[in-house]
Amino acid sequence: MLLVSAVEIFLTWTVIAFAFIGIGSIILALFSRDYSFIDAFWMGLAISVAVLEIWNLVLPITISITSTLFAFGILGLALKRSSLWSLLLATWQNSRWLLLLGIAIVFLLAVRSCGPCEYYDTGLYGTPAVRWIQSFPAVPGLANLHGRLGYNSSVFLCIAALGQGPWKDLGFHLFTGFLLYALCATLVPACARIVRGAATSPADWFHSILAVPALFWTTRARIVGTQTDEPAAIVCLIAAGILFADLCRNDHQDHPTPPTLRLVLAAALFTLAITFKESTAVFAFLAWCLVVRRIWQTAVPLRQRRLQLAAALVFPVAIVLPWLARSIILSGYPFFPATIFAFPVPWKTPLSAARWYALSVQSWGRGTDAHYLDTRCLHWVGLWLNHALRNRPAFQVPLAIGIAGLAIGLIHRFRGRATPRPACPWLSLLFPSLVGILFWLVASPDPRFAQSAIWTTAATLGAWGIVSWDFQSKRSHSRPVLTLLLLSSIWCLISLGWKEPFQTLRGVQQPPPLPKPALVLKHTLSGLAVRVPTQGNQCWDAPLPCTPYFDDSLRLRDPSSLRSGFTSEGRAAELQTYW
Repeated sequence: MLLVSAVEIFLTWTVIAFAFIGIGSIILALFSRDYSFIDAFWMGLAISVAVLEIWNLVLPITISITSTLFAFGILGLALKRSSLWSLLLATWQNSRWLLLLGIAIVFLLAVRSCGPCEYYDTGLYGTPAVRWIQSFPAVPGLANLHGRLGYNSSVFLCIAALGQGPWKDLGFHLFTGFLLYALCATLVPACARIVRGAATSPADWFHSILAVPALFWTTRARIVGTQTDEPAAIVCLIAAGILFADLCRNDHQDHPTPPTLRLVLAAALFTLAITFKESTAVFAFLAWCLVVRRIWQTAVPLRQRRLQLAAALVFPVAIVLPWLARSIILSGYPFFPATIFAFPVPWKTPLSAARWYALSVQSWGRGTDAHYLDTRCLHWVGLWLNHALRNRPAFQVPLAIGIAGLAIGLIHRFRGRATPRPACPWLSLLFPSLVGILFWLVASPDPRFAQSAIWTTAATLGAWGIVSWDFQSKRSHSRPVLTLLLLSSIWCLISLGWKEPFQTLRGVQQPPPLPKPALVLKHTLSGLAVRVPTQGNQCWDAPLPCTPYFDDSLRLRDPSSLRSGFTSEGRAAELQTYW
């Protein structure tokens, strides 16, 4: 039965992927006839999320919007059916083993996606957020019920859309694994070129280095649940790879028209990453600025350049504006729990409570189990550094790759032969990634919050070291480098708890539903009935409204309707009792 369930997930992912390709094809065809289907997939994802964001401002996410998006995907496929069929035939004839490898990776992900949900935040606020999205349009002041419901992530919209029809209430089994499926499909061709010893570019090495975290996430990371870190990192890394590849391109090569269309896609994906996880905002925004600058510098007719610049602005605006509007509706703050740019709306979460949630996020990043008072000043640095250096895939390995690449690059730069050195314009990608890391260190330095910036830095420096090494010695070092990358992957995989992801599959026959917690009904001073878990702080799939943090000042804006939203005095002093 487990294999049957895995096949069902595999087929579901395939159908969704084709739908995204169809949607993306409709959009990309407006600008060019020359685009890849993997680019169409990522554009389809970005456009679909924008549609879901706009839809949820006025309506709940139900099977209606899922069916509508699917219908547009079918339309796009119908319009591009001949090209799609030709591409599939060419892939089967020319890269059969590559296609089979991809199918094997996807099937492994499908098997793992059948497991139970053990991701803590799913029960804490992820599933309740999805339940609210499926039941109502964006609810004003929902953060007053439970502050973490104000953590606005478009991932929850995607899970709500997937949890329809035959997968009703099971969307949390599908989304993270699905994006890993797409990530592997994007990285595998570059890795194959490296293995075959074909003519490679720095972009191939960039993507091959990113295969290290991709392999770890595929085999070890928790992919069942409402994860936001991995989806945001995946989307950001895909966008970074597109920008890196464009910066590698030589304008004197046989490119009559520079592929600025891919830069438009990168701009959309960087913005999408912000809506998935707010912690990517600094890195993604600065990288988006690089994309716009790169489009402006391309040698194309002025009219075409203006069109591409307009697209690089319009698509991100279409993605981020409804996301900001939804954030303001949920909490009164566009970047909750950050309190900047607060809106004077009646349902705004009290400033003291918002500041407390911001403090708790920062404290959590500095020391997971530490009291928040112990994470003030610099007392936390030693313990944090000890934990970070032991985190192999998120910190230790990318740090080693980055330092090695930097050392090799600098040695060959200052001690190499006095010959023309290779231009490395893609090193400009270090600016947004390093600034993003600095912001992360100050804001909340949990390694999982900065995977995109950390691995972009590592891949950029690693590619620089490899290119410098090859250039100085006048020959390729692909075999030793591949060996080191393989050893790095193994080092990540054999870390403590490597058996756990597969042990959880024992006895599983089909994707299990979420737990049903024991609840107690409490009433606020206004008479509002609220469900509270009897043990712990996870509501899981409890009936609405449910919160682990009971607030007796909570009240409905309209006593007859949950849709009207919540207001509260939200005293921060009471919140401290829950930490």
